Amino acid sequence: MLKAAEATPANPTDLLAAIKRGPMGKDADYRRYAERLFDRVSGDDLAARAPADWLAIAQGLYALMQTRKAGTPVVRVFNPDQAKDGWSTPHTAIQVVNDDMPFLVDSVTLAMAQAGLDVYNLMHPVPSVSRDGRGRMTGVGEGRPESIIHLEIHRQGDAASLKQMQAKVMSVLSDVRASVEDWPAMRNKMVQTADELPTRNLPVDAHQRDEIEAFLRWAADDHFTFLGYREYKVVKQGKGEVLVAMDGSGLGLLRGDLRATAPRSTVALAANQPGGASEPLILTKTNSRATVHRSGYMDYIGVLVYDANGKAVVEQRFLGLYTSSAYNRRPWDIPVVRQRYEYVMQRS
Repeated sequence: MLKAAEATPANPTDLLAAIKRGPMGKDADYRRYAERLFDRVSGDDLAARAPADWLAIAQGLYALMQTRKAGTPVVRVFNPDQAKDGWSTPHTAIQVVNDDMPFLVDSVTLAMAQAGLDVYNLMHPVPSVSRDGRGRMTGVGEGRPESIIHLEIHRQGDAASLKQMQAKVMSVLSDVRASVEDWPAMRNKMVQTADELPTRNLPVDAHQRDEIEAFLRWAADDHFTFLGYREYKVVKQGKGEVLVAMDGSGLGLLRGDLRATAPRSTVALAANQPGGASEPLILTKTNSRATVHRSGYMDYIGVLVYDANGKAVVEQRFLGLYTSSAYNRRPWDIPVVRQRYEYVMQRS
């Protein structure tokens, strides 16, 4: 490793040359890993830190990669110490090793932004890694892609703060995994719902039913990022009725423990249409901010199921975020939305 006193600005070529000359230079896996790591660091970021510091960071990340159980992230949150870690900074470092999947970096940095913390010195190499049955790394360059994340934030002062930050990052990674793993099932639920609409008993005419079906297919066609799904049944409670989550129906962010889900009044189901009749399709926003992908309150697509008497008995609830391509579409090109647009324009 280069000595800390050396202040020559770092660049990928010199750093890799230093690795080959050093004790780690004989490790072909380490060299392949380092090539991916330094290739994705900007020149300005490299120049802002001494070569010895970069090499110490690289070695620390490589050590973190050595063992990881399948499907489980490894997260380290620490205040780097020169004597212990070989480098130091006025910031707190967050390091992650995880299966590669969409939204990881976006979601982790989103969590920092929501906590009012700036992010510095972000690195995100994605090497292919092979592991044995115990999760021990057996090679770099073959196997499954893994996301290696290093970033720094405003310094967290004590052990309790570091532990809380680690828990926050672990929670975000859990949300990302749930959403990504269940994305196909959630999309299939929406397509299946669209397929079933022609045979369902709906309190609307055929044209409105076709519009709802077309909207669901439009949303499922890469216009909606699915984050959560759950079904709710309507049950009597006292003098009124409430929506109660159905056990086993949750996907994505709504996989969670039903004990944390309080029953909700069905009054909201009738709020969208004059006369108190509920619409089969509910389009609105939640009061919860997304923890995955990007900032903002989540979008809510609800589809009601009716019994033979025309009474709403089940709600199918999809949570997520409309994609950028959805926002770039003209309102009169989007099913259902075009009807509501025409309704407003006619009365303006």
